[in-house]
Amino acid sequence: MTFRKDINGLRAIAVLAVILFHFKIPYFNGGFAGVDIFFVISGYLMTGIIFTRVNNNNFSIIDFYLHRAKRILPALAALCITLAFFGFFFLLTNDLREITQHIRKVILFISNYTFYESSGYFDTPSQENWLLHTWSLSVEWQFYLIYPLIILGLSWLFTPKKTSLIIIIMAVASLIFSIIYTPINPSFAFYSLPTRSWEMLAGGIVFLFPLSFPTIIKKLTLWIGLVLILLGLMTLNDSLLWPSYLALIPVIGTMLIIWSNQNSAITSNLLFQWLGKISYSIYLWHWPIAVLLLISGLLTNPFYKIAGIVVSLIAGYLSYFFIEKRFKLVHSQIIEIIKYIGIILITIVIAASLGSLAKHYPQLRNQSLQDLNNIVENKFKTLSKRCLLSKFDNSSDPNCIIGEGNINIIVLGDSHAATLFPAITKLNTDKASLFWTLSSCPSIEGVKQKTQVGCTEFVSTRLELLKSSYSGIPILISNRLTYYFYNKDKNIYFTDNSNDFHNDFRNAYINTMCQIATNHPVYALKPIPAYPYDIPKKMVTDRLFHFNKTPMTISMPEYYADNKIILDIMEETSKKCGIHLLDPTDYLCENGICHAQKGNTPLYVDDNHLSDQGAMELAPLFQKILN
Repeated sequence: MTFRKDINGLRAIAVLAVILFHFKIPYFNGGFAGVDIFFVISGYLMTGIIFTRVNNNNFSIIDFYLHRAKRILPALAALCITLAFFGFFFLLTNDLREITQHIRKVILFISNYTFYESSGYFDTPSQENWLLHTWSLSVEWQFYLIYPLIILGLSWLFTPKKTSLIIIIMAVASLIFSIIYTPINPSFAFYSLPTRSWEMLAGGIVFLFPLSFPTIIKKLTLWIGLVLILLGLMTLNDSLLWPSYLALIPVIGTMLIIWSNQNSAITSNLLFQWLGKISYSIYLWHWPIAVLLLISGLLTNPFYKIAGIVVSLIAGYLSYFFIEKRFKLVHSQIIEIIKYIGIILITIVIAASLGSLAKHYPQLRNQSLQDLNNIVENKFKTLSKRCLLSKFDNSSDPNCIIGEGNINIIVLGDSHAATLFPAITKLNTDKASLFWTLSSCPSIEGVKQKTQVGCTEFVSTRLELLKSSYSGIPILISNRLTYYFYNKDKNIYFTDNSNDFHNDFRNAYINTMCQIATNHPVYALKPIPAYPYDIPKKMVTDRLFHFNKTPMTISMPEYYADNKIILDIMEETSKKCGIHLLDPTDYLCENGICHAQKGNTPLYVDDNHLSDQGAMELAPLFQKILN
């Protein structure tokens, strides 16, 4: 196909949008839509290549796959191998293990479904995933594998006109599925090919149905498209369901620009042409740089943001010049196939070998890293695996009793309650402790959790047991209420048709606590101070890279601002029901400052869960209950 400056300029807009979003530059909260722009461009170009050659009877599907491999694989393999070596020398064992496992999925282009199974794209754990951005490459590659086969099959059965109409039907079907399924399972809709393929097919429609306008109309179409894209990049945000119908904003904007086929000062300037040319490599390398700054606690620092963007551009250019440009299809098809299969296998073997070396020969790694690794992974368990349920059904054992003698405390809640196990069991030596905890499930009657199996049933069965059993035994309740209340992932709800989630949450929480307080003393732990970065990982980067260390603290005003509504609801509940509120800031904070570490010991295992040592800091709170 003929090179088009406007499409190359669109690539620059797309990659800039993604970079500005990932480096948290103000006013670009919808920058994630840059990926949607890439999808439309890709669909347009692939449709053009396939249809043109099929109609000319010179389409080779092997040649098509090889060209896609040449474009994508070498730079991706270089990134994966670089990250594997980086992880071996500079990351905690669990993080290295995660990278090496992900590399296999990334280089085989199935990482989108791997990441879907772990957490949502905008979740905090995902933001620390060094290879998260490769999900879009997996979606594109899956599209490249299937799309030419579909077109070939349709071309054998139908005329070109009917084939084009079927492409429209496929795009509409995928869009409808995306709109319907996004509210049902946002994470799957975000990562999967069936809910994303309409965006690439939209680009195909632009090629198959070119529009002929007067020049003045074409220029107007161009500017409407640019306005739509800019509107999307600046007004969308990560709290919205995506892709769904909202993705039509950047998709239609991109379609209009490609349809207009007009050069402008925005899309055709020298800077955007340069950025467009190296956009793929920039996309590959910018994300690990952003992750490094995030786990170092430096992504809020303007200097490091700018430095990170500059380094991303430099890394992208070097990758383009030394890797992308160096790979050509100069041999026979069989030799080229062997070459690219070899790249895949070498990448997997190197990653697996480095992971195995770290496991069996830890002495090969940095001593300082080994020391921190021992602190984080051996002395402090992230969560109790014995009593924290990952799901609940009729076969689940609802009771986890630790200790001998009569039960004198029941701990109820989610993973935040599970972090209290070490402190409770260490203090409660003469009697037994009963733990009822289900991960990601708030202890509120009537709650519905889309992504947690059995949450509603777990809470209801626990409440029924408390009505009939264990009368008078104190209940200690701990949940990550602030996270649930702001409902970032749209997974928590109470009634299907309610438009007032916050009021539903408030009423349900108060009613639940009052119900439990009828037969039991209730002790509710106020929100644990949370941080904008993973504490142990930041300790690693501080120690290994000697960054300008920002103190791992938050102020009490910040704590109150983050948790104000939940604290107000808990105070209201205390007045209505007589429950006792336990304040963790009395022991985790002093002189108006909350601390995430004590000496060289982390008080957290991530950004919000307490470590064993962190839980022990709250021991005086629990001693009051046990006494």
